[in-house]
Amino acid sequence: MIRQADFPVSLVFPPQGHFTQPYLALPCLKAHLASEGFGDVELIDASIEAYDRFLSADYLAAAAERVDRRLALSSFEGREQLAFEDLEAFRAAAESAVSAASLIDEVEDAKAVVRGEAFWDADRYVPAVRTLYHGLRLVSASWFPSQLTPHNFTMRYANDHSDQVLAATLDEAENPFIEHFRATLLPRLVARRPRVVGLSVIYGSQLIPALTLGRMIKQALPDCHVTAGGGFLAYIGEKLMGAPGIGACLDSIIFHEGEAPLAALCHALREQPPGTAVDLSEIGSLLWFDRRDGAAHPVRNAPAHPIKLDEAPIPDFDGLPFEKYFSPEVVIPYDINRGCYYGECAFCTLPTVIGPGYRTRSAAHIVDHVLALKERYGVRHFNFITDCMPPGMIADLPTELIEREADIRWWCDARVEPKAYDREGAERLYESGCRKLLFGFETATPRLLKMMQKGQSLKSTVQVAENCAAAGISVTFYAMVGFPSETREEARATLDFLRQHAGTVREVSLQTFHIDEVALTYRDPERFGIRILDEPGADLQLYHDYESESGMTQNEAAEMFDEMMSGLRASLPLFSGDNIFWFMQKSHYFLHLARDVKPDAFERACAERTARRAAGSADPSLRVVDSLELVELPFRYGEVIETLGHPLARAVRPDFLTGRFVAGARDEAAAVLGSIAPRPSVLAYAGGGATEFVGLTADGARVLEAIAEAGDYGALRASLQDQGEAALAKLDAFATELNRLGLLRVPTADPSELSPAPGTPRRSSATPSNAHSPRP
Repeated sequence: MIRQADFPVSLVFPPQGHFTQPYLALPCLKAHLASEGFGDVELIDASIEAYDRFLSADYLAAAAERVDRRLALSSFEGREQLAFEDLEAFRAAAESAVSAASLIDEVEDAKAVVRGEAFWDADRYVPAVRTLYHGLRLVSASWFPSQLTPHNFTMRYANDHSDQVLAATLDEAENPFIEHFRATLLPRLVARRPRVVGLSVIYGSQLIPALTLGRMIKQALPDCHVTAGGGFLAYIGEKLMGAPGIGACLDSIIFHEGEAPLAALCHALREQPPGTAVDLSEIGSLLWFDRRDGAAHPVRNAPAHPIKLDEAPIPDFDGLPFEKYFSPEVVIPYDINRGCYYGECAFCTLPTVIGPGYRTRSAAHIVDHVLALKERYGVRHFNFITDCMPPGMIADLPTELIEREADIRWWCDARVEPKAYDREGAERLYESGCRKLLFGFETATPRLLKMMQKGQSLKSTVQVAENCAAAGISVTFYAMVGFPSETREEARATLDFLRQHAGTVREVSLQTFHIDEVALTYRDPERFGIRILDEPGADLQLYHDYESESGMTQNEAAEMFDEMMSGLRASLPLFSGDNIFWFMQKSHYFLHLARDVKPDAFERACAERTARRAAGSADPSLRVVDSLELVELPFRYGEVIETLGHPLARAVRPDFLTGRFVAGARDEAAAVLGSIAPRPSVLAYAGGGATEFVGLTADGARVLEAIAEAGDYGALRASLQDQGEAALAKLDAFATELNRLGLLRVPTADPSELSPAPGTPRRSSATPSNAHSPRP
């Protein structure tokens, strides 16, 4: 018999997940394993650990040197044209050359801002978040063409081709997690020698990093059983385990809920000496490699019975690094139910893959756990995980929270239920601590709502939103564009509807429609007038292209997405300018609401900030920001950005939602968009997250340098009085634009923001020798 003390378990959340709050799956698994007698279970959020390391001064300095070696800006000089396939490389090289020195200097301060009291000051928060985003661009450039953002991780390898996925796990030049795991996580695991490592793969962006780690663990710890589970593997797990070579990365996959199967797996392995090939056929919901004859044969077991939620232990977050999440206060996730009580939406897959079946906890049980978590971790902010809160719970949970004086703040997804979200119900929700609700709105076209089987009307949706808004709850709508047969006119009607209800609806999460193999739209395509297009060789394919008998094509839907986002950014204060950073960071806007800031007040502050930044002027006291960097380019940055922003060019990258490549997209984009001719220009970057990258003409850069040499804009303008009114007016307009872009500023009380004496911005040519040297 193997003693319990000899059975350590490590549960890992692999990169990439969002960096603002912990994820729930592993704390639930840890708590259940403890109830089954497994006391040596550690939690590792490898995603937040990677973000914290990548966004450090030391790592960014190494990344800048790596860009110089792999993607030197000087390599683009002397070219007769910039081909489409080189645009992203040129952009990465140019942005790295001009921003690396600033980012290395400022990234640690930026992290401190989003984790500390300065978070609450928008004029410090937004530049800090921008610095983190730009830092990840530098990290990405060093592993080009791979891209890591706060929301995604993609490589040039397709997620739906197993041979490419496995190749990605071995690519030392482009997979940043090989080096990262080798330097950080793997040595810890080797020292601990866990008997089981569990990998939680919720998103497609985690697949390559998870399999990379699994491969490394199996090489370093051959006696360790590596299992995986999570939402994404519920879709593709069976295909994955049937792919040649996957046995080098995994030993098993758990489908759907992991508590009972993982505990059963640990029990079975604990009874055997380490490294023994074991019969695991009695463990429910497990797909495993039977290695008893020396080969690896995938075996799919029968489903397991789900646990009873009201008997589940309190999630155990011990060991997670709360201090590393990019938020000043931690928001704890907690699942109030599993599955979806409605389960009829034609495009939705969650009722099928999150299960088995729909179950909910009682309100009393939820509040028991919430109060215990509040006491244990000293938190009062919660993200209730639910596909949609059932009508009874909309009344029962707030009542329980109020009666027991829970004094928490919370947010969750919701479904339009007019009777539950009446005026009284919404006020009760607010009193219980609810500050934000996200509703599945989808479209303003009744015909499409019927096709989607939403079971809701526009009238009821608006009434629910208005009731919630009147109570002080911030309302977000999920919307989509490109559902089969939708026309441009119908999409614009949805945009018009959303703009008309700005003030009731604070945020819109807009997505382009996609088809996966579990949804009704895939299972019954004729019903929706579409033809599914399969991609040869895509053995892990989940998402599919399609052709529709009527309405927009997929490319037209992508163009309409841009049009709708432009309209929303013009109409919703939270989407205007760089205020959209509040929307993009999960929980960050909610944290302000949790301080009982009213949505109207926050929107007003956003609108005022946008107006203030957009105003600009040609104030004579304008001076060049001290942190300004300039780099000379052989091609125009703005032209490159415009081309890369075209829907055809965006389709070349893996889709944001699906992670898959569109077949033939690169060839089509190259043929239509063509190449770019040489046009010498200058790229400007103001440190401190003050602005985005700014492309200038050579003349524009010389004006900036002239202002710096003169001391301020007024001095330069006075020296040019003999140029005539027309020339001065043109100069004033340019200075106003530079002020708006953040390259010129009026002196403030903080003298460190501006050059104390006349000088010139740092300018470098496209040479690696000086592009990243420290600023004086």
